[in-house]
Amino acid sequence: MVSPQVLRIVLIGILILTGITLYSQVNDKYITGKVVDRNMSPITLATVSLHDRNDKLILSTSTDSLGQFNLRFGVKGKYFVKVSHVGDKDYQSAIFELIDVNLGTLKLLPLENILEEATVEGRKKTVQVDGGTFIYNVENTLGGQDVSVLEALKRAPGVFVENESDITLNGKSGVQILLDGRQTFLSGKELTDLLKSLSSNNLKSIEIINSPTAKYEATGAAGIININTKKNQVRGLNGNVSTAVAYGISAKQLQNATLNYRVDKLNIFANYSHTLGNYHYLYGTNRQQNGKAYNSHTKDVDKRQKMSSQVGIDYYLNDKNTIGFLANGNFIFGGGITDTRTEISTLPSLLMEESLDAINDYYGQRTARYNFNFNYKYEDTLGRSLNLDADYGFFDKWNKNLQSNIYRDHQQNILQENLYRTLNGIDIDLKGIKLDYGMNLWQGKLETGLKYSNVGSKNNARFFHVDKGPDSLDNRRTNDFHFDEHTTSAYLDYKRTLGKWSLQGGVRIENSNSKGTLFYNENGAELDDDIKRNFTNLFPFFSATRPLGENQTVSLSYAKRIERPAYQDLNPFIYMLDELSFWQGNPFLSPSLTHRLTVLYSLRSATVVSFNFAYTDQLNAKVTDTLDNDKIVMISRNVGIQKHWSLSLTQNFTPKSWWDLTFNGLLYYIQNDVSFDQYRNLNLQQAAGRVSLVQSFRLPLKMRAEVTAVYNSNRLSGANTISREISQVDVAFQKILLNDKATIRFAINDIYKGNQSKYTQNFPGFVSNSYGYYESRQVRLSFSYRFSSGTTKAQRTRKSALENESGRIQ
Repeated sequence: MVSPQVLRIVLIGILILTGITLYSQVNDKYITGKVVDRNMSPITLATVSLHDRNDKLILSTSTDSLGQFNLRFGVKGKYFVKVSHVGDKDYQSAIFELIDVNLGTLKLLPLENILEEATVEGRKKTVQVDGGTFIYNVENTLGGQDVSVLEALKRAPGVFVENESDITLNGKSGVQILLDGRQTFLSGKELTDLLKSLSSNNLKSIEIINSPTAKYEATGAAGIININTKKNQVRGLNGNVSTAVAYGISAKQLQNATLNYRVDKLNIFANYSHTLGNYHYLYGTNRQQNGKAYNSHTKDVDKRQKMSSQVGIDYYLNDKNTIGFLANGNFIFGGGITDTRTEISTLPSLLMEESLDAINDYYGQRTARYNFNFNYKYEDTLGRSLNLDADYGFFDKWNKNLQSNIYRDHQQNILQENLYRTLNGIDIDLKGIKLDYGMNLWQGKLETGLKYSNVGSKNNARFFHVDKGPDSLDNRRTNDFHFDEHTTSAYLDYKRTLGKWSLQGGVRIENSNSKGTLFYNENGAELDDDIKRNFTNLFPFFSATRPLGENQTVSLSYAKRIERPAYQDLNPFIYMLDELSFWQGNPFLSPSLTHRLTVLYSLRSATVVSFNFAYTDQLNAKVTDTLDNDKIVMISRNVGIQKHWSLSLTQNFTPKSWWDLTFNGLLYYIQNDVSFDQYRNLNLQQAAGRVSLVQSFRLPLKMRAEVTAVYNSNRLSGANTISREISQVDVAFQKILLNDKATIRFAINDIYKGNQSKYTQNFPGFVSNSYGYYESRQVRLSFSYRFSSGTTKAQRTRKSALENESGRIQ
């Protein structure tokens, strides 16, 4: 239930908003005009934007069915107007003092008459900055093509993927991932599986938002990464088909297809992608515990196939009102097998006394993720906008596993043999509705909104002993876990310019009411335990930006963020790698809170320096701990406090007209003051660095080449994990042919297999050294073909009402 206090706050906010809306803007000025094509026909839905003399975007609108526009603003100063329409050359007016002005009829020329300008536009920088947001233009790269979205994401400035599951930003975990402004419904391993199933050929850019405003969901202690896909419409039909084959340890095939069709006021779009083939992983651990050494090695073959699809419809009711429907589906199915051998010896001799061979045969696995979105949007020429999103999503996952555990002595005689079967099922329903409203107010821009969501999760885990007779249920390890959560939130955000300062501030309030129920059997009795939580948090945001001179800006921002546990991490069920090591959930996890401070300096968007500080309380981290005398458990816990400092530099160079370079350097320092229990308190400190250099070469005969080099130093991650340095070098080549409609690419990733992880985890009485390799070295060949007709226009985007909740499915 939503608390009465929160309802009162929301109601007061609505009443205040209603009163503000009625306030008259007597000082506002009007900039009007009409946009036409070369035949003097009106252009509908052209983008018209007002900029200050430093090219900072103030506000924007779209032309109506008659090609007319009306901008309304009230801050004195010098401005100019830009008009853009995909397929036409941009128009830019002269600089003028802010008065009531009619720019008259503005004619846009088609791009086919300005090929030289179109070529220059195609060479935009690989990394750009817009305010406090870094934009990594994936479509401009070669190495970022014909791979999964996860591989493309690894190339973005400051982004690192630890062990193929934990995505970090500037060395800090807890990143919120959005796809076109909408959550992915997944996190952790499930999120990386989704990103592996999507083709990077459909990506336009990756936005890195270090300090999100109050308008964004409060989740994301390290910030937000928004992955933008290409969205082109035409009057008629257009599309793109690409196929790629890759080989590392085994062969793989990636496919992507997009299609758009627009006629009159109706637009239909769809895409499909898949990744077929096995992925091989090698990992292991050498640990010392209670006077014994356990040296384990695992060969892991992931045989799951991954597919993803999307279909959507937009209908333009008139020049101010649009409705749309969007459906997404993601499917992962197939088997898998892990083969783990552990050699056990007594210290200090290290002579093997016995061994354990364990095989996990995942003979049945399936994951299905669906999301349906209905959207209504109103936007007028006076700066007012209203956006409504209604969402329903569900996630269905199950797996069947048969695990053998065979103990042998040093002469390979069988000492003991155990066989288990596990059947796991997860069903999650997500419902949400979100309302956003924006308007010009007091010579600035006000945005406000409300959101409500409900999540219901059911996790059924059954554990069986397998013998010659029927399987017998193990009630100690079998449970049924139900989780229900209601979240209500509201936000208020305002921005305006005062002199040379651009100021923005806001606050978000979120109330979460949840109940977790664990059903289990003990001594023949059916029992259940409830865990209830109800908490309300305020999340303030503030930023100030000021130009320092010609093409220079500096900004300061503060934001409070939260990181809620993934739904599956709350389920106490045990997943075994073998009888000596396993994963377990923790129903007592609490959210962690982070305070973030960011300072950013930009010079012509070619040089960007960023400093970040984050203070996190109740840090949520996956830790490896001991259990009994010979076992280890990997479990998520709230372990303490983390302080994180980072300093980054992004620099674009163009030494020659045919040679572009993008450099990104990151230095960061982490201090973890953590505690496993009252006897094991750790204060760990570690400085680390990461550098990457992307070099792009334009060659004759419509060819391009690209070389990418990345280096990561020793680093601290999680609670107490110290990782060794890794590096990687990639090369890629491209050739354009068939009248610029087809592309052939050839690439080699991780040429010398430098991306092999090694890490340690130590505390009193326990020492662990681990390694991992995830088939990063691959050879890849691809072919893509595009077809189109008519004038393209950017497809609109929408943000899901389930942005925050869906990201907690793991």
